[in-house]
Amino acid sequence: MSASPELKNNVHLLGELLGKVITEQSSSAAFDLIEKIRDLAKQTRAHENLAAQNELFNLIHQLKDEDLRLLARAFGQFLNLVNIAESTEAVRIIRDKDNNPPPNSIIPGSPETLFPYLIQEMGVTKEELFEQVCALDISLVLTAHPTEVKRRTIIRQHHKISALLETQDRTHLTTNERTSVINQIYELITSIWQTDEIRRLKPTPQNEAKWGFAVIEKSFWKAIPSYMRRLDSTLFKYTQKHLPHDLSPIRIGIWMGGDRDGNPNVTAKVTEEVLLLGQWMGADLFAKDIDELIQNLSMQTCNSKLRELINPIATETNEPYRVFLRILRDKLINTRNYCEAKLKNTFLNTSLPIIQNIEELLGPLELCRESLLECKGQSIAHAQLQDTITRAHVFGLNLAKLDIRQESTEHSATLTQLTEYLGLGPYDQWDEEEKIEFCLLELNNPRPLLPSHLKFEGIAQEVIDTFRVIAKTHPDHLGAYIISMTKSASDILEVMLLQKICDIEEPMPVVPLFETLDDLDNAPKIMQSLFELPLYSQAIHQRQEIMIGYSDSGKDAGKLAASWAQYKAQETLSALAEKFNITLTFFHGRGGSVGRGGGPVRDALLSQPPGSVNGRMRVTEQGEVIEQKFGMPALVRHNLMLYTTSVLEATLTPPPQPKLEWIQIMDQMSSTSCQAYREIVKEQAEFVRYFREVTPEQELGRLMIGSRPTKRRASGGVESLRAIPWMFAWTQTRLILPAWLGLGEALQEAINKNQISLVQNMLSTWPFFFSLLDSLHMVLAKTDSRIAGLYDKELAPPELKSYGQGLREKLAKTQKVLSQIIGDSAESQKMQELRHAVFLRNAYVNPINMIQIEVLKRIKTLGDTPELTDALVFSLTGISAGMKNTG
Repeated sequence: MSASPELKNNVHLLGELLGKVITEQSSSAAFDLIEKIRDLAKQTRAHENLAAQNELFNLIHQLKDEDLRLLARAFGQFLNLVNIAESTEAVRIIRDKDNNPPPNSIIPGSPETLFPYLIQEMGVTKEELFEQVCALDISLVLTAHPTEVKRRTIIRQHHKISALLETQDRTHLTTNERTSVINQIYELITSIWQTDEIRRLKPTPQNEAKWGFAVIEKSFWKAIPSYMRRLDSTLFKYTQKHLPHDLSPIRIGIWMGGDRDGNPNVTAKVTEEVLLLGQWMGADLFAKDIDELIQNLSMQTCNSKLRELINPIATETNEPYRVFLRILRDKLINTRNYCEAKLKNTFLNTSLPIIQNIEELLGPLELCRESLLECKGQSIAHAQLQDTITRAHVFGLNLAKLDIRQESTEHSATLTQLTEYLGLGPYDQWDEEEKIEFCLLELNNPRPLLPSHLKFEGIAQEVIDTFRVIAKTHPDHLGAYIISMTKSASDILEVMLLQKICDIEEPMPVVPLFETLDDLDNAPKIMQSLFELPLYSQAIHQRQEIMIGYSDSGKDAGKLAASWAQYKAQETLSALAEKFNITLTFFHGRGGSVGRGGGPVRDALLSQPPGSVNGRMRVTEQGEVIEQKFGMPALVRHNLMLYTTSVLEATLTPPPQPKLEWIQIMDQMSSTSCQAYREIVKEQAEFVRYFREVTPEQELGRLMIGSRPTKRRASGGVESLRAIPWMFAWTQTRLILPAWLGLGEALQEAINKNQISLVQNMLSTWPFFFSLLDSLHMVLAKTDSRIAGLYDKELAPPELKSYGQGLREKLAKTQKVLSQIIGDSAESQKMQELRHAVFLRNAYVNPINMIQIEVLKRIKTLGDTPELTDALVFSLTGISAGMKNTG
């Protein structure tokens, strides 16, 4: 399927306007150079024209540093404009499908097609459907993982361009109006060209949190009410029941300012500031909402309860709602001012009434609603007032519940300082049984364990300070406490104990995060040992959340082995929770790219083990994915509904239980894949050196895209590198190695054992396996062995060039064997369309790759210059735009 006329026209318009801007702002010679490079790139792309490729590369080699900077920036800007046009097109397609859904098919994200399918085709009763929608519990957690490479200033300009493209698509515009729209787009592209697109300073955790809250304000705040109205009206159409007015299946969480795992910049003080910032913005937004209600609720009739409440204030008034809501608005303004004063460390007027928790906001709103319903104001109660009530339930007073994340060894080290002070010896040297015994004893002990005067050293004091911030924060504002690198039951009990000794009256739910292959395999054993403890079951109130790590498990074992380990862990943990009568929620730590667990939402949820969803899920939304999925209200509405319908579908129509022969062959392929992956990544002595020579991994810090360091430790090999820069670097070279390495060997072994028909049967009947191969097939469509070869040719030392050759040969074999498995199916047609889209983009991405290679070579041999630094950053961001993810 080719691009629509609307998309083609928009891409052509944006490209033409960008060319005009470059000619005006730089020179016609600059534009001519860009066109020459683009023409050679097109020739290179066609029929693998090596002569044109060599000519292109030689031309780039002869350019000055400032020319490389200009070219990388120009091609990157064009790719960003293409992405804007495609996002606008996606919104148009969504709207078209909503207005004209094709018959007898389920459209992802469409309750209008899913609900009748569930009732008419799957035998779900109307009552079951209604109850399950009401029971949905979905939490989207915005994280500060550093993968968004664009500055917020540029993102705002892109949003404006997108809005103008939507306006331009309207058929009723006059010629003058259309010309005006085009002129405004031209002005915005000019503004972007004149703006410094490069972050010159690393963002602070507070900056990251402000960006997260800004996304909520600009997109989620507007989208949530219309999302809820659509869900409610569609549910009523098929069940004749409305959703309870105080219910929402969606909740928003945030890690920005709370995720301190490996990030020394996130301190207790930072967390406290981010909590205040969330309350400040929440109070401000709700004050604006209430102010609009005051303007609109001018009616004079109210019920006796509301009249009694306002009588002490105004005994005779014809505007009772306005009088009542002004009190609420003033409290919200006081709350905003209070938070602002604390953030600025200025004078606090503590005598003014403020709102402490969401119930103090909801209470008055509910009173207004009851009064309107009693006084024949149903339509008014169900309009703007209901929108505000919905927002209060979804966002809370501080816009998003803040999770806290810390690495497990930091808690153990903190308790060690405490036990040594108490003369009990070093806690971290005790065996697991001793640790559990100590934690249980102290959790049951009513006397204080922590002396008030005790001072801790290093990170331990920071750990204690963090728990003290939690202790003085209202529970409404907090989410879960997540323990990264959970490896034992004591890791979880330690956090429970630290909450107790820091006097946290309502402890945060403690969530273990299982990340590596071994951790995922050991997770059921760890959780069973906890579920068997009466104290633990009582403390968690028979509810448990478990986080599954995708990025680090993929880096540890490769995509195939990690995916199978995640599946088996969820399957076993679900059965274990059922045995102990515990309500289990999985928290999926998915990244944007396939190598970090990304992929289509519906496919991912329908491929989970049967019974593991059950109407509940949490998932991280990271980096550039936040912008792609939630950058515009229309996209927010679609993606919220996509999560809602997908969780519902996975709950009511779970996938089949895997057959024994499927499990056996997956175990076989997982073992083979893991071994092949680790033989390269972990066992070859020179691999890390090769990785750092041929990829821009060492230079990623120049992007200034996150407050968190790119490594867990300053020294070490691949194991010390975080999963995001690991994927980021390989995506830049177009080899995208972590997503496919090991797959070819696993599939080839199955073919050699005459298991191809079994594998193909799994592909056609098992959603998990289909989703796995589908995502890997998509990644392979984005790889480019010729470009990866150029990185090797120009950057790898002679003794390491064989590494690249061997990897490219593995890539070719993987592509061949996967095509053999998939065959000439409809899925193959889908991949052909993707390859065609990648093929078209390569005229702009490939030159940036060549520029990046030349820039890296000059930096390594001749040293850095300001022009080369900028050119490198523009190449990193440009390739990310072209690949539509950073990795």
